[in-house]
Amino acid sequence: MSKQTPNHIIRNQFDVILFEEGCFSPLNWLLREGHLDYGDYEKWRKGKSAFLEDHFRIPIAEIITDLQRTQDYATALKLESLSHTYTSITSQPLYFSRSPTNELIFTTVYEPAKDRVQTDLFFDSAPTCTAHDLIRAIIDKRSHDIAVLLAKLKPSSPEKHQQFARLLAFENKMQSKETGVQKIALLNQVVTPLAFNILGRFAHDFLTPLWHKLSVEIADRHFEAEAPEYHLSFTAFKGFQWQQVLSSIDRERDWVKQPLLIFRYAEACFKLNKEREGIANWFSLFIRYPETAVRLIDNTCNRLMFSDWQYFSELDPELEPSLFPAWMVMNKPALAKNTVRSDRKSNESLQLIEDLVCTAHSEIDETIIHLRARLQHNSPALFVHYMRAKDKQEDGSRKGP
Repeated sequence: MSKQTPNHIIRNQFDVILFEEGCFSPLNWLLREGHLDYGDYEKWRKGKSAFLEDHFRIPIAEIITDLQRTQDYATALKLESLSHTYTSITSQPLYFSRSPTNELIFTTVYEPAKDRVQTDLFFDSAPTCTAHDLIRAIIDKRSHDIAVLLAKLKPSSPEKHQQFARLLAFENKMQSKETGVQKIALLNQVVTPLAFNILGRFAHDFLTPLWHKLSVEIADRHFEAEAPEYHLSFTAFKGFQWQQVLSSIDRERDWVKQPLLIFRYAEACFKLNKEREGIANWFSLFIRYPETAVRLIDNTCNRLMFSDWQYFSELDPELEPSLFPAWMVMNKPALAKNTVRSDRKSNESLQLIEDLVCTAHSEIDETIIHLRARLQHNSPALFVHYMRAKDKQEDGSRKGP
């Protein structure tokens, strides 16, 4: 199975970050895609790790290849590239990589083009510099400096001062005695967009500790379908705590009856590079809850699921969404071992495709003929695609290398 992420998946990941955060930062991409553990990132920020590349969860060559394609995409979108220097909480320089070339790739941020004349004119102005210093103080939790810089900003830029003051007021409100439901709604719907608007690519440094605190507050809550965000699987997901997402779902009785929990479980598995488990749960989601799966799959950036789903959606003849797992196994036989055994009986087409995959290298006999006949009877459209795939394989075998 190829590890190279298809271009349209890279672009989808890029678009999501650009839309939600206002710019594309390789660092935020690393965190969001599970290529970097947030705990390791925090150690690096505290100056306890020399190079962030030592903590990547996949080979750095794969990461660089994907980021080079984000560069190409940013160029096609005519975005501006800005080089950013990262510093620790004690203002010491931080480095991603031992390679100067890779370091440049990791520290280049892309954002929509601005009016360059206006930007150049005001970039070094006192309000802009004060706002920049205030952002650093907020991220580094320097309470005294925050108060001083906030007061300094008020007369020179009252509008910016009001935005920062509002954000800090919301942060204080998160410490109040309001219910977990109210805090989660506030953080997700109000504070998050405001933070990205004001703090830009540094917003995760502000938001993630708040999600972690919320996770502690609601850790003992059981999942309720009527309040799906009021659960540790949601807050931990927002805080990049993928293992905590899995453990919070595992403790729920009959969680496989909740499509949203199946989705969160699968996505957390992918973030932890547990691809087999992720695929198995996505298969379960499509088999058990196909309508919900169709709605949720647009929220994943997983290279395999999203890419194959796009191909599946364009098939002629069309197939029902519940047949997506069977179609995937048919085209990627190695996935047969990833299917959920308890779901095979409830999805005869999947079971038939698995059995046919297991006999793929055998001579056609009565067993294979019987299996094909059952598939044709059970799902005529899927049978058409199966036979097409077999014809292609046979043509390829005849042509040879």
